Amino acid sequence: MIKKVLMAALAVLMVLSCASCKLMVTDEQKDLQQVVASVNGVEITKEDVMAVYHTYRYYYGLTDENELTDQYSSSRKTLLDNVYTTLIEYELIQQYAGELTSVELTEEMKQSIEEEKQQTIASIESGAASVAEELAQKDPQMDQEAAKQKRIEERLLYRGISTGEFEKARAYEVVIDAVRTALSAEYEPTEKAIENYYETYLSVQKTYAEGDLSYYDYYTSESVNLYMPAGFRYVKNLLIAIPDDVRDEIAALRKEGKENEADELRDRELAKIEEKVQQVYARIQNGESYEALLAEFGEDPGMKEGATNAETGYRIYAGSSIYEANFKEAAMALEEPGDISQPIASDYGYYIIKYQGDSVAQEIPLEEVKDKIREILIKEKSSEYYEEMYENWKRQAEIIEYKERIY
Repeated sequence: MIKKVLMAALAVLMVLSCASCKLMVTDEQKDLQQVVASVNGVEITKEDVMAVYHTYRYYYGLTDENELTDQYSSSRKTLLDNVYTTLIEYELIQQYAGELTSVELTEEMKQSIEEEKQQTIASIESGAASVAEELAQKDPQMDQEAAKQKRIEERLLYRGISTGEFEKARAYEVVIDAVRTALSAEYEPTEKAIENYYETYLSVQKTYAEGDLSYYDYYTSESVNLYMPAGFRYVKNLLIAIPDDVRDEIAALRKEGKENEADELRDRELAKIEEKVQQVYARIQNGESYEALLAEFGEDPGMKEGATNAETGYRIYAGSSIYEANFKEAAMALEEPGDISQPIASDYGYYIIKYQGDSVAQEIPLEEVKDKIREILIKEKSSEYYEEMYENWKRQAEIIEYKERIY
């Protein structure tokens, strides 16, 4: 009798449990189907927002485990706000920009997105193989291949690749960028406008850069350099890298304050490439060309042929804040042009740094920067014109927002 009662009670619990699971799934589906905005009656759902959010949260260090914690709440809100604004902007473009230019995803755009996706997958697979190898070293009995595949599946899901969210998110951004570019196609700066820009900003840059080299870094990132102050040194970097996916994991651990775990993971990865690093360094010491070995073994994208810094090297100075501390310290410790550092361990891999030379104070001739100034003026006009059009679209449209539903 007691046994029958217990079995009946267990059956009831199982039914309630199943009902609870179904209820949770249903509630989650309803939550995602909520309308969070509408543009002239075209609805944007929370599911649309989350699809883009899931693709880009990687760049904010957000994961399923940390995104709801206090430490990451600000990053989560910032990303959600940006995604929300982007989706409204995309819908306005679809409804209004078609009269001015194409708003469709072209085959060329699709191919670009596909190439980006394949590069991301390759990075994930490389990182997964490395992680699985580490696990197998700790537990020789484990199925290394199964561990690798599990890791790949997890990362493909995390990046929105296996769900199709990756392509969807990138399509929004690619179309918006294409429309911005198209709206500037008719504008061509005059020679006088280019000369005025050069004369104005040459004076400004010369005044500020001579007093503080950090202003030069600012102009490098925000504008075009018209004046080169003395005080910089140029260095090249032969990087033997650890896998991108593992490097991202190290960065995430550091962001979470897990320094010991990050150091342990980094040291394990560095150990795997140390033999290769020492072989390359030995060849440099034996007189082989640094540049030839950089071309053969270097894995720093900034040193690849065609990259901005490939010819001259990275520009650095003692107060620079844009490079990793140990990279800067090793670069500044080199005494003479031509000196080469020993391998320097980092979260990226091993650096082997060569001191190329020093900057000499000089004005950059207008002819050398004319094309860059032209691009800046076109971009400024494009941005100005686009913002004007965008604000006009917003005034015309009936936009209803339920933004509180996205959080």
